[in-house]
Amino acid sequence: MPKQIVYVHGAGPQRPASALKHDIDTALFGTDMSTTSRIGYYANVRWPSAAAPAGPALAAAVRGASRARRSKAIKATTDPTLSANDAANEIVNATLRGPGAGAAAAAGAGVSTAEIAQAKRLVRQLYRTADRIAARSAAPAPQAGLALGPTFPDPIFRFVVGRFASDVIDYLYGPFKPLMQAPVFEALRKTPRPKIVLAHSLGTIITYDVLADPSMTGLNDVTLITIGCPLGIGNVQNRLRNGAGRPNPIPNGITAWSNFADRFDPVAIDQTMRDEFEPPKNLPRDEQVNNPAPDNHELFGYLSVLLVRDAIVAAAR
Repeated sequence: MPKQIVYVHGAGPQRPASALKHDIDTALFGTDMSTTSRIGYYANVRWPSAAAPAGPALAAAVRGASRARRSKAIKATTDPTLSANDAANEIVNATLRGPGAGAAAAAGAGVSTAEIAQAKRLVRQLYRTADRIAARSAAPAPQAGLALGPTFPDPIFRFVVGRFASDVIDYLYGPFKPLMQAPVFEALRKTPRPKIVLAHSLGTIITYDVLADPSMTGLNDVTLITIGCPLGIGNVQNRLRNGAGRPNPIPNGITAWSNFADRFDPVAIDQTMRDEFEPPKNLPRDEQVNNPAPDNHELFGYLSVLLVRDAIVAAAR
């Protein structure tokens, strides 16, 4: 029998949980894994839809307005002429503040002025990275005797960052952390306990916090596999474990950790976990891979990489 595996998806809207789980199963194992795999599905907390409705914890009117506001900001920040600073303001204002609201509304929601500033620094860093990566990866090679006109970064990188940034600051600074963690706790606590946890994007942050929670000390001999992982970003690390701060230890029960990142992934800014998390020292194994998807952060692009897929399948045997 294959070992039990839990998937934790990334930021943004997602397919319904059962469909997403089936697609990941098929990408990795060629078939639906039935009860062998589970998914920690939190997308409907911040991106509810008819196919993936949210629970009763939030009023439907607030959820709907929030989704529309966030979607508008993400789209607006794909404009390559918008500075990284202005893009960060758009995302933070749409996520941590209400429509037309200022710092007072943010404070009323439990977000301090200092935290607003921290969130903006994180998002600004992400947009600057996205623009640098886009310029490197998509710049045309000059031809002899041909002068090139002005070029702009590919907006797909800004779109990826906008969707991630909106969710990650909601998780790190907003009031939704317990709701986003709850389905991951549930998936990890089910019997039989998992032996492999596969996490992507924002899912790696939520997974780390859940695994580091004192209530999860019963887990043991778990292999953690992270892809497109932002856990190495300093502003993220400072907020882990409810702001306990660095150094952040590797959660008890993790006996192996493989981390895979594409150098053009605008979310995996710091691609090495080996020098960021200890004790135990030097446990994470970092691998650079080539995600073939046009969006170098895309989940199924990572899962199509032979090195990534083989590592997951081997761990599941």
